[in-house]
Amino acid sequence: MKKILVVEDEASIRLNLTLMLKGEGYTVDSAENGRAGIEHAKSFAPDLIVSDVMMPELDGFGMLEALRADPRFVDTPFIFLTALNDRSSMRRGMNLGADDFLNKPFTRDELIEAVNSRLKRYESTARSLAERLVAGNDELRRWYRQSLTGAEPERPLAFAETAGMTGKMAVATVLFADIRNFTTYSERLTAGQIAELLNAYFEAVCQPIVRNGGRIAKLIGDGIMVVFEARDGDGDDNHARRAIRAGLGIVLAASKFGDWFKQHFDLGELPEFATGVGIHTGDLMEVRIGPPGAEDLTVVGDSVNVASRLEGQTKELGWPVVASVSAVSMAGSMVSTGESRQLELRGRNAPIEAMEVIGIGAAEGAPEGPIEVPASVRAALAENAQMAGRAAKAALSETLRIITSDLTRALAAGRPLQVKGYRVVKKIGEGGMSNVFLAERETDGTQVALKILNARPSDDKQLLQRFIQESALISDIDHPNVVKIYDKGFTDDYAYIAMEYFTGGSLKDVIAGGLTPRQALSLLAQAAAALAEIHRLGIVHRDVKPANMMLSADGTMVLADFGIAKRTEGSMERTVHGEFFGTPYYISPEQANGKPASARSDIYSLGIIFYEMLMNQRPYRGDSIVELISQHVHAPIPRLPQALEDYQVLLDGMMAKDPAERLQSADDVLVAIDRVWTQIALRANTAQSRD
Repeated sequence: MKKILVVEDEASIRLNLTLMLKGEGYTVDSAENGRAGIEHAKSFAPDLIVSDVMMPELDGFGMLEALRADPRFVDTPFIFLTALNDRSSMRRGMNLGADDFLNKPFTRDELIEAVNSRLKRYESTARSLAERLVAGNDELRRWYRQSLTGAEPERPLAFAETAGMTGKMAVATVLFADIRNFTTYSERLTAGQIAELLNAYFEAVCQPIVRNGGRIAKLIGDGIMVVFEARDGDGDDNHARRAIRAGLGIVLAASKFGDWFKQHFDLGELPEFATGVGIHTGDLMEVRIGPPGAEDLTVVGDSVNVASRLEGQTKELGWPVVASVSAVSMAGSMVSTGESRQLELRGRNAPIEAMEVIGIGAAEGAPEGPIEVPASVRAALAENAQMAGRAAKAALSETLRIITSDLTRALAAGRPLQVKGYRVVKKIGEGGMSNVFLAERETDGTQVALKILNARPSDDKQLLQRFIQESALISDIDHPNVVKIYDKGFTDDYAYIAMEYFTGGSLKDVIAGGLTPRQALSLLAQAAAALAEIHRLGIVHRDVKPANMMLSADGTMVLADFGIAKRTEGSMERTVHGEFFGTPYYISPEQANGKPASARSDIYSLGIIFYEMLMNQRPYRGDSIVELISQHVHAPIPRLPQALEDYQVLLDGMMAKDPAERLQSADDVLVAIDRVWTQIALRANTAQSRD
């Protein structure tokens, strides 16, 4: 699902843009000015940015200029929304790197067409660059997925540069370097953060490679393959010695880079940032593959495979640099070594002697200090970083889909399936964040609703936090009208919540079957009691709707699904700031205007539900989400027919447009319900006495 960042200072326009884009299936984040837009872009890693020009603090031009200076957003499609139509403004935007302009006012179709076309064009360009510079996304994704599942990954080997000799057998030294624990890091970072990490890392480690005359043959996601060949005038400083010097330089650069890593990413307790380097000297062949003019220079041979396998052994051995005895022998006595080991490498019939390289003496005339990395290499590094970020996150999603598919297939085949003490019976629901299964607790056979996160426990931090939050908010609540949490926890592949299972369906189903006014009032009282309990604990639900109100076998209604609820701290107003949440049919006017949600926002949503229970239809309807939202903000409170006039004052108290004029708490709603009950009972008694 593509991600779009909307930057617009006018709240109503920002909300409309968000709703229109969400309606097309995009994931949307928003910011109110250019300065906030930069921060949101860094954390959200959008695939496209839509921005106003004239904004406070930092305008659209300033934001675009700052983003284009960041390697992560050099190619991110950028569309300006502007009332400016002078050529100088448009030219300024284009010079800064804007991709398109939409003049206000614009139609929904114009917006969607511009977004779709820019995304399609970007994908086409990225695909073309990918084919020339790095392994295809599919290959990278497969490689990362193999890393995640524990299989030994097979890395594609090919040159990224086309310069050099062709069809040649030569003795050379091959170096492989890889980031240790990269899959662990990538599970905790966004695609944009992965790209930022790789850009900065490769910038650091390429210095010793270039300084020692290495030719970057391949960028493989978080790994790099380098070939060192004989040069005229090398003398004693041969290609093996230069490769070992570069390998030690890479390890040193990575060690220093660890400080940068800690400063930029707060990932908690994780292994120290480090690299592994494998080096081997032997025969290899360079061949060109592909049509004339578009050849790809590929390195093949046993030396390539051995160097790659040696790098793969660095973590198990605990040696940062592992070199074959052939490389160390050719490098000469200047190389300091530690332990040695006979290694059985996959794909080889005989073991190979490997040595731990711990140092090397200074070479006479060897260059010192930083050397600039060529522009063509820098471009390849940036493209590889972006693609690796996307491929790593895609691999995580793919692995998750396979896990979910395994659940579904196992159930369809009738195979028993256990998840941490629960036997899964069948799938009963799904949403954007989780799948829900009917399960039986193995200890006593109790039926539970088992909610399983649509992500690995180490995947997207925000998604995991929201999932954990749902159980944390309500685990300690013991109220008949609030869902009960029995258990929560993690397996290697799942995060799960075991909660109360409801056989009576949801209020949505009950409303469809029709309710009497007295039944509606009774159900309203139960819902208000649930809100009163959570509001007392400082919890704002933010998604009160019939589908989230479940009925047990005895008819008790229970408030469930706290996936986007928030606990507020130290605020009598109990407001929750953030983006647009909830369902458009039940959203409060203040949320529709981009203002904070509060306990009174939940009460407004409850008023909408009460009207729906009484009339068997929603109070506000529209041909578009924008029209529907507008009615929540501007349309008058609907009037009930004469037969239901006793309920109008209660409805008015819950659905007041201004939160200050609304019933101020769920306890006030319960008091108002009692008044209505009393009034109706008195009228009924009076009518009975007359009869």
